[in-house]
Amino acid sequence: MTISALSYVRLEMRDPSEWLRFGEQVLGFASQPAAEGAVCLAMDAMPFRYLIEHGDADRFVAAGWECASAGAYERLVEAVRDAGALTRLGSDAEAQSRGAAGLAFGVDPSGNAFELCHGRTSNDASFNSPIDGLRFVTGTMGLGHAVLPAPEFDATDAFYRRVLGFGISDELTLPPPAEGAPQQRIHFLHADNPRHHSVGLYNFPAPSGVVHLMAEVETLDDVGACLDRAKAAESPIVASLGRHLNDGMVSFYMLAPGGIPIEYGYDGRQFDWNAFEPTRSTVGDIWGHEYNFPG
Repeated sequence: MTISALSYVRLEMRDPSEWLRFGEQVLGFASQPAAEGAVCLAMDAMPFRYLIEHGDADRFVAAGWECASAGAYERLVEAVRDAGALTRLGSDAEAQSRGAAGLAFGVDPSGNAFELCHGRTSNDASFNSPIDGLRFVTGTMGLGHAVLPAPEFDATDAFYRRVLGFGISDELTLPPPAEGAPQQRIHFLHADNPRHHSVGLYNFPAPSGVVHLMAEVETLDDVGACLDRAKAAESPIVASLGRHLNDGMVSFYMLAPGGIPIEYGYDGRQFDWNAFEPTRSTVGDIWGHEYNFPG
């Protein structure tokens, strides 16, 4: 397994300052120095976990996948090149802008852009959330997870597992979202860390370019307090408080600026992959999570 974690994500917004306010005041992220017109938000001592750049539309741009070593990165770049999915290598300046020693760009069979990197290092200063005492569960497990639209489901699943090297955690099948539509399928895939999944693949498109992004905090009270902040900020709540079956996460979902769905959770289970048998689920939640996603 070559990918260690979801290291960062990139968004484009017509007004990145909206994400600055939302990130600080609702999510509890901390702003970091950024290029003119952009916003960098930190969740820990890494240079940033969210990069929001100015664009003509509000959308998810790319997931940034980190390799644990330069050798693992170089082997993965070659595998992606052999699969015809490498678009280009990043320049030294682009790698530096990610706080990385190396950077490459690619696209998966469903058209989701991704970046590969290695050598991201922590800042000298410790993380200080604008929300007093708030901490995120990150470290070697990365920023959380991303669930991506994968209309070309089988080809995309094969790419993430055979080329990028993710392992399968759970195969979830749900009823069709509408009459005449196919069943919903989500494959949850883990990287080389104990988090249940770093990426999920969903067999339908998503209006914003991402089904959702997840941030995990240390206590249930942190989740409840964020729910209060989201309601006070009039952020749409698109899934009520609930607990997932496969990873045990207690969470709710809200819409961030630009229509980006964010899961904010606590108590995600961690796994030893050497002693794990992948599961097949037909129920997503133990309780709660009444969903009302746009589109």
